[in-house]
Amino acid sequence: MQSSRPAVRLALGGLAVVVPTDRTLPALTARLHTFMNQHPQGTGIGDYVRFVLVLAAQDDSQILAVTEKPTDAYWTGTARGVPTRARALHLLGQMLTRVGAGLTRPRARQ
Repeated sequence: MQSSRPAVRLALGGLAVVVPTDRTLPALTARLHTFMNQHPQGTGIGDYVRFVLVLAAQDDSQILAVTEKPTDAYWTGTARGVPTRARALHLLGQMLTRVGAGLTRPRARQ
C-alpha cells in the first residue's frame, strides 16, 4: 500500500531514535534525508520526519527547540516539567498516533 510507506518509515525512524545503536542512527539519517526531500516542510509527514532527524542528531538543545515549537502550536498535552528527551519521545508518540489514525480512515473512492 503506497500510502502506508511514509508512516512505516516514520515508525522505523522513531524506533531507531528510541533504541539508538551505532548502526541504526547513521542509516536512519541518510535514508530520512532522502525521504525528507520528497515531503516539503509544512506537510504533516514532512515535519514529522524533520523532527525524527533532530532526535537522531542527539543534541539536547536542538531537541528542546524543536519540541517547544510544536508543543505550543499543536501538542498542548506534552508536559514541560519532564526531561527534554522524555518530552520529545512523548511528542513523537503523538505524531505516530496521528499518522496511524490517518491510515485507518477509509479512503474516498474516485
